[in-house]
Amino acid sequence: MASTKIKSLVCYYSLDGNSRHIAKAIQQKLDADILELRIKSPYKYKGFLKYFVGGMQVIFRSRPPLLPLGKDFRDYQLIIFGTPVWAGSYAPAFRTLFNSIEFKKKKIALFACCGGKAGKTFDNFKKVLKGNEFLGEIEFQEPLKKDSNGAKEKAQRWAQEMHGKAKSDS
Repeated sequence: MASTKIKSLVCYYSLDGNSRHIAKAIQQKLDADILELRIKSPYKYKGFLKYFVGGMQVIFRSRPPLLPLGKDFRDYQLIIFGTPVWAGSYAPAFRTLFNSIEFKKKKIALFACCGGKAGKTFDNFKKVLKGNEFLGEIEFQEPLKKDSNGAKEKAQRWAQEMHGKAKSDS
């Protein structure tokens, strides 16, 4: 018998607020817990330099130290990871997370916010998170600039679908 309540966590990193916007919309819809990955030394760069430095961190596989998480991932059946796209992949804060915590036998959904395309972001998540069940993925094109309400509604519909899949698989 499927349980009625799936304990869910939305775990995200956001630099410009796009991923935060989507994460909060999902969190509200699912009544999920939420965790923003925060690095110890926040990026202080502006404009193009901000994207250049972030891209270089992806290329050089940097692992910026994170502030304490305050959540135990073992408590959750469904984890929704959200990231901005940097150099065609997820933000380096996730590399730090995945290097310090092993994720196995979780139901996972993925979202990405980008200015262009998600590139290999979802494939890279799936590679590092082998041993989990992937329920779905979705990308958003600059949700704060283009259509914040439409993106919020799209995120909430998708989250409800992911939650439904997680429940039916339980």
